[in-house]
Amino acid sequence: MDQIQRPEFETVLSTLHQSFAGERGVGRAFWDKGLIERVESHALTPHRLKEACGLVRSYDWAERYVLEASDLHEAWSRSLEVLTATNNLLAWASELGLIYSRSTSCD
Repeated sequence: MDQIQRPEFETVLSTLHQSFAGERGVGRAFWDKGLIERVESHALTPHRLKEACGLVRSYDWAERYVLEASDLHEAWSRSLEVLTATNNLLAWASELGLIYSRSTSCD
């Protein structure tokens, strides 16, 4: 992929990568478990959440969205949009019963 070079966005992209696509990033739940496709194709998923699926389809999509910002302020705003969309989709997937929280048991 041809990457747009935006050195002024380095901190934004680094933060986005850590929280969204890093080893423990929230976006991993979508990609590792195929949740994007399951949420997007679910009959009860509202249109706005289906659109959010496109935004978080992959880290490359999210990164490209941030890199299209006109300035640093907009880049931070777009980064927060990605994380908000991710959290909204995780909550919706949980509501649909597509993901389950892990409970710890003490034996």
